Amino acid sequence: MKAVITDHHYADIGNALRTLSEAGIDCDVGDCRDEDDAIALGRGADAVINQHMPVTARMLDAWPRCRAVVHFGKGVDNIDVVAATARGIWVCNVRDANWDEVSNHVLALVLAFARGLLVYDREVRAGRWSYRAAMPRHRLAGQVLGIVGFGDIGRMLARKARGIGMRVLAHSRHGVTEGDVALVSLSELLQQSDYVSLHVPLTEASAGMIGRDELSLMKPSAYLINTSRGRVVDQRALVDALRGRRIAGAGLDVTEPEPPPRDDALLGLDNVILTPHVAWYSEESRERVTVEAACEVVRILQGRMPRSPVNPEVALRRRTP
Repeated sequence: MKAVITDHHYADIGNALRTLSEAGIDCDVGDCRDEDDAIALGRGADAVINQHMPVTARMLDAWPRCRAVVHFGKGVDNIDVVAATARGIWVCNVRDANWDEVSNHVLALVLAFARGLLVYDREVRAGRWSYRAAMPRHRLAGQVLGIVGFGDIGRMLARKARGIGMRVLAHSRHGVTEGDVALVSLSELLQQSDYVSLHVPLTEASAGMIGRDELSLMKPSAYLINTSRGRVVDQRALVDALRGRRIAGAGLDVTEPEPPPRDDALLGLDNVILTPHVAWYSEESRERVTVEAACEVVRILQGRMPRSPVNPEVALRRRTP
């Protein structure tokens, strides 16, 4: 049996490769830059692991033995899931590798804005020493965190936010909530929240879901935080809202494109915190995501059910004569 890894940016995937080898699965690791690179690498593979490299229908057609595409991470917007499903190919992710990291990253951004850390840091470096530089500051307890997309990470974030006294609202297409988190419409959430945190997968429906109209509903004192995908937000509309101080600020771990070009307007705004798509990262989450992706390949190639299928309907398709 053979697996291939189209691309990855990790410093160490040794334990993932050992997991495959111990199961009798050979693995070739590539640095694919385009479809043709990936097609050549995966032609004889029984399973493919990808990270940044998109997996298209054309690639799937060129991989006749492929039974699974497993993503090094959670978001599978760079895999043609519909095409894979039509061909009976599993698409899997690692859904639980970084819940703690992402929820903590959001909370760190909330705390940084709440305490005026950007402003105070700049002022001290400029030789000015006064709490008045970032007035007024308000107690975080009692303020409202609105979570758009109430999945695994959203629920963990809600528990942490309630632990520091915040009120939590959620908007979820599944209509599921927990504890004392109120489920509301998107417009209600945007109007009522002091901090809005986005936790939705990138789909045709979610692309640009936070645009000019949605930003206009937010309080002038509110902050937008995005750790999902850059395209979920209309970035031009966001820049306009930030420049006009129609919202107070934004914390962005993701942008469109990534990285932003040197002349991107976001880089010149003093009410934005930018991080390099790092919310997922800790050494523990890096180890978990790489090894669990390898374990998923092992399960599938040994004829077992995957642990985290994105297209579970493949199981029925495989049972159908």
